[in-house]
Amino acid sequence: MSRKSRAARRIRPWWLIAVFALASAVVGLWPSQDFSSIRISVPVPTDGTPVRYVLDSIEVRTPEAHLNVLRIGALLQGNFGVPRGYYEISPSEPWWRTLRRLKMGYETPRQLTVRGYQARSAVVGRLAEVFFEPSDKLDSALYRGDSVVPVLPNTYEVYASLTAQEVAQRMGREFDAYWSANRSEAASRLGLSRYEIYILASIVQSESKEPAEWPRIAGVYLTRLKLGKRLEADPTVVHAVLDRNLAPVPIRRVTGAMLRVEHPYNTYRRKGLPPGPLATVHPPVIDSVLASRATGELFFCANPAKPGFHLFSKSYSEHLRNRSRYLKAITR
Repeated sequence: MSRKSRAARRIRPWWLIAVFALASAVVGLWPSQDFSSIRISVPVPTDGTPVRYVLDSIEVRTPEAHLNVLRIGALLQGNFGVPRGYYEISPSEPWWRTLRRLKMGYETPRQLTVRGYQARSAVVGRLAEVFFEPSDKLDSALYRGDSVVPVLPNTYEVYASLTAQEVAQRMGREFDAYWSANRSEAASRLGLSRYEIYILASIVQSESKEPAEWPRIAGVYLTRLKLGKRLEADPTVVHAVLDRNLAPVPIRRVTGAMLRVEHPYNTYRRKGLPPGPLATVHPPVIDSVLASRATGELFFCANPAKPGFHLFSKSYSEHLRNRSRYLKAITR
């Protein structure tokens, strides 16, 4: 045998190994979407959903998605069940990694944004958009008649597979984390619990959009609480009226008939704080309440000369004069 023939026989196996390695690399790096450029959301609300059913639903919902390699891989892996959760398929992610995430339940985090001034129904509705839990379960877990888990406005990174109870626990941990030692000490000095501070802050933010006024308004209500007087806060009346469906939204002016509505939140009829917050409260409002104190001022009404601001008074007679000025201004 010639020297050339022997050399060819030695080289041939290395060529085979190189070709096999190249083919393996191509298959291993082949993208999940067969070169499609879109990022696909994959909600799986039911635990153990067969992966081929999940892929079918994607192609029905997103016809431009091409998942042929994923289908072959899913078939080879026995059509496994996908854990409940929210996933995303990146255009550049290798097919085997996508299948592994679906098989192991490695969810894609979602952004949950809770805004301020949101009523109970709005909060529950927003949560139901992110989590695979019905509104009634979320409402029960968070509120149970009165709000027991205050939800702070913020943007959270969450997993859609959380149960209603786990959602409540997560919101509770966020609320606890907000309450630093200094904030807790400030609440103790005011003689109120963290939850009561949150309720009072919800009234304060409903009274004014001006940060400069928040501590002073809070001071009025702290004085009333200290003296055992009813808060007589108009926002609580509005809450009660809307809860009873007695007037259309928005309520421009609180009438005498509204003040007489029997409701746990109507602070014109009941002493003390209402049983729960009126809405979600921005943290700066809470800090303003914590920084306030009872100053002796008992009343305030809108300032006709400075829209958005109020006139404060310590006596009822002075309050009546301020109120008269306001009524004259709006009836001109």
